[in-house]
Amino acid sequence: MRSNPFTFGNPITDARRFVGRARQVEQVFSRLRNVEFESSSLVGERRVGKTSLLYHLADAEVQRAHGLDPQRYLFLYVDLALVDAMTTPARLWQYLLGQLKTLVPTIDFAALRDVAALDNFALAEFFDQLDAQGLYIVLLLDEFENVTRNANFGPDFFYGLRSLAIHHHLALLTSSRRELIELTHSDEIRSSPFFNIFANINVRLFTPDEARALVTNALAGDAIRFDENEIAALLDAAGYNPYFLQAACHFLYEARAQKLGPDAREKFWRAEFSKQATPHLAEYWRHSDDKEKIALAALALLEQPQHPLAREFDARELRALSAHSERVLAHLDKRGLVSWRGERYAPFNALFTEWILHALEETLDDADKPHTLNQALRDALAQSAPQVTPDELPGGLSPRELEVLQWVAAGLSDAEVAAKLVLSPRTVSTHLQSIYNKLGVNSRVAATRFALEHRLVKRESDK
Repeated sequence: MRSNPFTFGNPITDARRFVGRARQVEQVFSRLRNVEFESSSLVGERRVGKTSLLYHLADAEVQRAHGLDPQRYLFLYVDLALVDAMTTPARLWQYLLGQLKTLVPTIDFAALRDVAALDNFALAEFFDQLDAQGLYIVLLLDEFENVTRNANFGPDFFYGLRSLAIHHHLALLTSSRRELIELTHSDEIRSSPFFNIFANINVRLFTPDEARALVTNALAGDAIRFDENEIAALLDAAGYNPYFLQAACHFLYEARAQKLGPDAREKFWRAEFSKQATPHLAEYWRHSDDKEKIALAALALLEQPQHPLAREFDARELRALSAHSERVLAHLDKRGLVSWRGERYAPFNALFTEWILHALEETLDDADKPHTLNQALRDALAQSAPQVTPDELPGGLSPRELEVLQWVAAGLSDAEVAAKLVLSPRTVSTHLQSIYNKLGVNSRVAATRFALEHRLVKRESDK
């Protein structure tokens, strides 16, 4: 019998099993193909597939397909989870150079065996040797926040590493949960020019097509198949996060391999998936700040309006809170904790929605806990409650849509509107499409005409 093709917990190391991320892969290789041999930083939440992406980039055939000769471009993957509070820069460099020796045994490492001699000059001389041989080194530094947060790694380390990357054939490809500059242990390091050498490349949720490709590719040639209803249920429960989707598919595959009936099959995979996923959802929640938790709670309540707790809240106020939380939602989108559902954001999968509602209920039911989350949500709703009802706004526009329309009618581009309202251009574009639909128009000119007729254009003094 064929083994279960859906694996989770360990990264994908076989490039043939890797799915998606074409844009991020091309971004990385495009920077490496530049004359400057530029560095990149992969930024994404835990369990979103950053390590799998690093392994994919390190594959020789993948490199060749993107225009790099694996004989000249040497990729070294390093798991920096090994870095602890006792690790020093010299010890890390000793480890890195030891790993590089396996890739380039012709280079003389003798002068670098003494940890005490591992200063920036010795390192520069070492990379001079690599440059002379026409070799390009790419260090794939997974969980790099373990370095930026470590007090043993001071400004000298980062200045030295930056100098090596600028003056030698060395590129850094880091991965971290947040942007590196947010994960430093001191203001002095935060202001270091080290971070200027990186382009941040966000690793978010899969696209719908990528998520379906993960399922269909894994089952190619397999006697076990998932029907369309099951795939839809998997995508709803797990969302487009590759780890969660792999886990849900794994248990459905097991249920089908055991030849369980439809009802027993669904009960089995949902229960096992929930046990596997819940600890990670709790971790996401712990790493969210108060504003993110409030926004997630509002979205969860909007997702399940029939839930008993949701009936205690005004849906109109919840929508208004979401409309005023767009910066927070944009950050949650970047983290992969919410996904866009055509008209609004929602928690990234159905299980997360249920988990959040349970967290809200706990603040009410547990007498030993202060009702902080529930009360914080109510306070936020009171502060963001709309001053007028949707019926009072022209065309049924939301308050945020009205703001977007006013600036568009004043002649601003999407990018300029985004800057004015502190939104992303993508969010502005989404609002503009919703405005078109509500007003029954299909162009900026027609929308502007509506704004002029209803005297909605921003005054000169507002611009």
